[in-house]
Amino acid sequence: MSDTPAPDRTARAMAENVYAAFCRQARMPHPFREEQTILARLAEAIRPQIGTGSPGDIIAAANVVLDEWERRDPDVRGPRVVSANQIDATVTVG
Repeated sequence: MSDTPAPDRTARAMAENVYAAFCRQARMPHPFREEQTILARLAEAIRPQIGTGSPGDIIAAANVVLDEWERRDPDVRGPRVVSANQIDATVTVG
């Protein structure tokens, strides 16, 4: 059994799902070497919303990270999160 609190696990799972969905549709340089940095930033942004925020709060938090990533790296362009479900950590991008 993990010692990681459930909200932290959910935030990490959502971050991984956001990143995977973004990467499936994004234009990115290859090889991309910042995966763990982006995942950590997504999880940190999403975590405060787990259990207290609305789906809209989670979507906004994730999209802020994606916006910052694109501002920092002009070679990265992709979709934004349009739905999020903290019960099963699923997200949809579009």
